[in-house]
Amino acid sequence: MTRLLRKRLRHKAILARWSKLDWSKSNAALADEMGLSRERLRQIRQELGVPRPAHRRHRFAKSAKVMQWAKDNLEKFKGLSGRELRRKFGIGLWRGTALYQFLRPFLRDGRRKHRWELMDFRLPNRDLERIWRLPHSVVGSHRYAKQLSRSRWYFKHGRGYTHLDRRGQLEAYRRAVKAEERKAAKYFGRA
Repeated sequence: MTRLLRKRLRHKAILARWSKLDWSKSNAALADEMGLSRERLRQIRQELGVPRPAHRRHRFAKSAKVMQWAKDNLEKFKGLSGRELRRKFGIGLWRGTALYQFLRPFLRDGRRKHRWELMDFRLPNRDLERIWRLPHSVVGSHRYAKQLSRSRWYFKHGRGYTHLDRRGQLEAYRRAVKAEERKAAKYFGRA
């Protein structure tokens, strides 16, 4: 059997297989049915010479169903982050979509990893990192990015001790550390 004959037979088999589909549906609807991508259905449609469907409303119908489902199950979504929503329910949120705009007020911002607003930046970076369980140099990077002033008590490199400006500062420093530890314990106990 020649190569050209095999190619023609394969093409006829493809035509027979794909001609059975209802090509009046959109590529997205056919892709959902067949388990293929829309791009592959577009290529097959083009190869067969089938014209585009008159109406292409599948995408809007599908998003309307998802919106209705989100409205019905809104109580389950409150307080979750976008990542948790994707993991638990299989819903991907993309910025700019109607679903994202609808759910945004009810979802927690999952990107915010550290509670910067609770931290007392008068303390040295190493103390804040220890108390709030942060990786090394994260507090210093945040302090630099937000242009925060240097800590009131700072660690003297090479000497191994915390520098205190005046006499009597040691007790104030210890009280601030204890207050920060209580704040962090309260946060981690609840979070």
